[in-house]
Amino acid sequence: MNDQSMTTLAEPTVLAAAKDALYPDVSERPDRYAVTETQFTTAIWGSEPISPTIHERLQPFNSVRLESGEPDLLGVGMPHGEVLNDGVASAPVVAVEAKGYRRSGAVDVARGIEQAHSRLSEVNLGYVAAPTAGVSETARALARELNVGIVGVEDAHSATVLEPARVTGAGEFSRGVEAIRFQARTNQFTAGSFPVNHPKNYLGYVLAAAAEGETDATYGEHVIRLPESGRRGAALFGLLDVRGEDELTHLGAEVVRFARTRHGSVERALEEFDAWTGRSTRFTDLAPRWAQLARSVMMQYEPTKLLVDALEALHREGVREAGLPELVERACAINQPLAVEVCVTEDAREAVLTRDGDLDTDALRDPHVYKTGLHFQYKAQLYHVGLVTDRGTDDKSAVLDDTWRLEQPVGHV
Repeated sequence: MNDQSMTTLAEPTVLAAAKDALYPDVSERPDRYAVTETQFTTAIWGSEPISPTIHERLQPFNSVRLESGEPDLLGVGMPHGEVLNDGVASAPVVAVEAKGYRRSGAVDVARGIEQAHSRLSEVNLGYVAAPTAGVSETARALARELNVGIVGVEDAHSATVLEPARVTGAGEFSRGVEAIRFQARTNQFTAGSFPVNHPKNYLGYVLAAAAEGETDATYGEHVIRLPESGRRGAALFGLLDVRGEDELTHLGAEVVRFARTRHGSVERALEEFDAWTGRSTRFTDLAPRWAQLARSVMMQYEPTKLLVDALEALHREGVREAGLPELVERACAINQPLAVEVCVTEDAREAVLTRDGDLDTDALRDPHVYKTGLHFQYKAQLYHVGLVTDRGTDDKSAVLDDTWRLEQPVGHV
């Protein structure tokens, strides 16, 4: 093996090629999502520079610590190519270990197989990715025996599944894995921002879907003229199942029942929604019963639980009004993978997380690391349902001065 091949097939390059092979359409498939371990944020691997292109292909970064260690890549969703026993899990969790050429020219494929196998009690699928020339028949036999897949990498842009992996029936997932599964379900709806900034807009889409006539036209007439945003909001909060034909979930059906009980019919409820258009009055004052329903819906959304828990913890310590850096730091102490996914932009992950996966609290003082949807549209939702006292801001220069305070904290000071 020549020196050039050894250099170009370092572990980051191998991992980028394997990621592209297993998840080639991750940005287009709402049921697929993958994050790379923070050790790969480095610009130098060993003594070799890592190109910005490879770095970009590896994004987004996060750190998920399993009992067996930190996988180089953690994905959610059925990977591309042949998978054995694929009926066991509809949205499997996938761990990938990458092995590149060492200075000696060797590739420790066996070690990668062992690492991938050790993850199988905590994920559904395990792969090792390595240069194809370094994968022996012995290694392939070992992988088959241990139910581990092998991705052979030819160059920076070419990789093939040499041995398919077998889906295992992992039981309960860790909190970190659940954070990545959550993002796989919701990233298509947020994309760094938030689809709507008032709870009536996702409740209204459910009513429009249940009413007579064409949903988008009904929604545009009675709620807002952004039906796709309303649809995404309804799906984000678990009111609408959009995996096939759009269908109301059990929670969405309860919204319809509430509307009929409160107003007599869905159509009359929509007339009431129409009367609210353009009103800036807080929803808890404008329509208290509807705001309470929206609050119940929002409390089933995982980020809401996390941020409320963080604010409650700060309140118990005497912090009644928290700045965003304090809030996110406390949220990370509760569930760092989820807090990072919800609060931090993909481009800022390497600033906020160290190579070891720890939180760099100094980076939280930069307002540009935060998703605008967090401190603008999402906070406005929390304000309208009566959870926090202020509605938020979209002005990055004001983000650090904007405070977060629970309207009715449970904990005692």
